[in-house]
Amino acid sequence: MLIETERLLIRDLRSTDDAFILELVNEPAFHQHIGDKGIRHLEDARAYIQKAGAENYERLGFGMYLVMLKDSSMAIGICGILKRDFLDHPDLGFAYTAANWNKGYGTEAANAIIHWATTSLGIQTLSAITAVTNPASVRLLEKSGFKSHGEQYFPGRKEKLHLLMIDFSTEPNSTI
Repeated sequence: MLIETERLLIRDLRSTDDAFILELVNEPAFHQHIGDKGIRHLEDARAYIQKAGAENYERLGFGMYLVMLKDSSMAIGICGILKRDFLDHPDLGFAYTAANWNKGYGTEAANAIIHWATTSLGIQTLSAITAVTNPASVRLLEKSGFKSHGEQYFPGRKEKLHLLMIDFSTEPNSTI
């Protein structure tokens, strides 16, 4: 899969993205807001890429994707669609290196992934969860059309998470 936006390229994760994934998932903000995935070596990063990428692409038709700057091909984050057992609908997930926050890249990638998910995959409803302590992610999701469904506890998490949803079947005028 390849999506091109004004400033970004979004493509399938590859095993050669291992160094970037290792860096991204070990940033302090990733640990704080998403969690420690226990990825400490390049082999761990490649296993994450296999699971979040290739295995999900084959099994579900979607997964996480690498987000790069179009002009330099520099990796800046990941964005994609996940399917968690405890959510009724697929959910939008994303993470960016701190150096690339507050530049609009997250919203640009989220909008592109949402458009692709609804037009190419036929997904009508998307969820998103984020740490309650992460208002920046909530703002990004709201800019992309998600509506808050409050805070709640989810399996495997000790703290409440903010649940947001976007439903294109009930909001036909919503477009990305």
